[in-house]
Formats: sequence, structure tokens, C-alpha cells
Amino acid sequence: MLPTLLRVVVAAAAVVVACSPSLVDATAAGHFDKISGCADPWGMKTCSEKTEKGFENCIIGNCSADGKNCYDACQGDAFCMVKTCPSVGVECINACGCVKATDQIDCTASTCWNQVYTCEYQKTAQDVMNFCLGFDMASLPFWPPPSDAPGGCTCNIWNVTRQETLISSHLDRCRNDQKSLDRLDTDEKKKDYKQACTCCAESAIISTIWTTCPNTKPSELGADYWYDSFLKPHDWDKCASSLERHDCADELGFSVDGAGGTKHFYQPGKLPRNGTQTLFNTGKSLSTPASGATFCWTDGSLIHTITAASFRGNAPATTSDSDGHTRTGSAVLASATKSGGAIRDRRPSWFGVGIAGTVVLVVS
Repeated sequence: MLPTLLRVVVAAAAVVVACSPSLVDATAAGHFDKISGCADPWGMKTCSEKTEKGFENCIIGNCSADGKNCYDACQGDAFCMVKTCPSVGVECINACGCVKATDQIDCTASTCWNQVYTCEYQKTAQDVMNFCLGFDMASLPFWPPPSDAPGGCTCNIWNVTRQETLISSHLDRCRNDQKSLDRLDTDEKKKDYKQACTCCAESAIISTIWTTCPNTKPSELGADYWYDSFLKPHDWDKCASSLERHDCADELGFSVDGAGGTKHFYQPGKLPRNGTQTLFNTGKSLSTPASGATFCWTDGSLIHTITAASFRGNAPATTSDSDGHTRTGSAVLASATKSGGAIRDRRPSWFGVGIAGTVVLVVS
């Protein structure tokens, strides 16, 4: 079992990286296949490497003894680790992934600020919501993007994630609706009611992924993630009869706006046609920082202070602190002398396999 409190101490020394421009051109960082288009690609490279090292240290230092092998086998992919190495500690992997995702937001906002409306940044924001389900979506910077955002994505991933978050919250309300449960006179009927809530939520998630951006491949919008973490562990393939007996929209409330506003509920084996397009960016990227040279965003009680790096193109960063930003009370990669903070990973009771309770990473 993962302790409720994990003490994570990450010491990240800033280094000056000497690379050729061609090396930076080929460098990937987070969801960015290439960082050469960032305002400060060298800063983005250094910041992302620090973030990744912090995630590796978190897994090895706080999860089970097999954390190192799992991290290496999955090449640091947290979703792969949750799927293939649950013995390492799903709670622990998700908590470390939560910190990594918020740090990657900071890296992008400071060193790749000209691409904060892109598909890559939106996927990074989606990672925050996937790993930190108690997270306040409204606090994430540059999300949702404006409808006419420069360099925007062909699918507004915020719309998908918002609906998924509302559906997840309503599922907990549905399964714990005591008034509805009290009207049922047998344990079997109560069990059936709770299973109907789960099946309706699964169907609503599918509807969101397949219909919000119907031309986009479902895999691009997290279909595989949801199948592995939610649908498969909760017997989606057996939901047909439950979906036929219960009215997801009105009886169980999944059609109201506060529950995701789902209008069509699909059954196993009766999904709509898959989209065929991959996500891609449109138009030119930003020429000036969208929120000015310096701004702050909050993550619960944590304050992230972001300073936009100067536009360097392929020129190497000349300062040793090349991540381009500072944090007050941040969780990982921050100065250990600053005031401590905590990232709380609050997950619905249904999420993942064997997840329960609250995971807190505390840094001092």
C-alpha cells in the first residue's frame, strides 16, 4: 500500500547544454515531437529533461522496488506503467505523473509560449486532468484556447476533457444517490442500479470521444487510455443489457449539462464510425506571449510564476537557469528552501484499478 504522505526531495542542478542546432531540431519534449519551433528550444529541452528526471526520481524513490525496471521498460510513459506494471503502485505512478504534467505546463508556458494553443500543449493540459482528477480545469493557463487562436488545434481538446470530467463527477453522484438506492428493495436491485450508472458513464465517455471531433481518430483523443483505465476494468463489454433497461439520459441524469450533456448513448459493438484524421495545428504560431512577459497561475495553494523566455530560435541559451521560470511553493524542481506545497491527486472511486483515497506529495 502506498503511504498517504510521500516525502519527495528532488534536487535538480541547472546545467548548460552544448548542442548543435540539428540536435535540438530532432529533440522531443513531452507531446512535442520537435521543439525547434519553440521560442526557446534550448530552454525547453533543458526544462523538459529536468521534469523527466524528477518523474524518474519520484517513481524510483517512492513506488515499489520494481519502479526502476518498470520505468525503463515503458521508457518513462506513465500510461504504459499504469497498464503494464500495476504492482509498482498505481496511486504512486499517478501522483508522480500529476507533478510531471504540471511541471511540463510550466516548461511550455515559459520556453515554448508561442505554441500554447497547439494540439501538443492541449494534450499536456489533458495529462494534468488525467493524472490529477481533482484539478480545477479553470486554473490551467491558456485553456481553453480561443476559437480563433493562432496556431490552434483541429480539435478543441478542452471540450473533450471538460465533458469527461463532468461525466466522471456525475458517476460518483449517481452511484451514491441514496434517495434512488432507498427506493430499491433488494441488494440485487441496488447492485444493478450502480452498474447502470457505471455503464452509462462508460457510454457517455465513448460518445464524447467519438462525436466531439468526429473526423479525428479516437486514439488521438484518449480512447485507449479510457478503455484501459475505465471501460475494461468495469466490464464495458457486458453493458448492453444494462443500457437497454435503464434510461441514461433522464432516469440517471447524464444528459444534463452539469453531467456532461450527453445526448446519445452507444452500446458495446455499436460504436459510430472512427474518424481518420490525426490532430494537427492550423495557422501561424504566436509572435508575442499571450499573457505578457510574466504571469502567475495557481494550482490549489501553489503559485506558479512564469517568465516568458526571449525568442532565441535555434540559438543556445546562455544562462545556466535556462528553464526560464520560477515557482513559489511548487512541487518538483523548485528550490528546496522555498515554502513547501502539496499536489493532491483526488480520484473518483471508480478510477483505474485498485485506486482509493487521496495521494499527497509533500515537498519542503
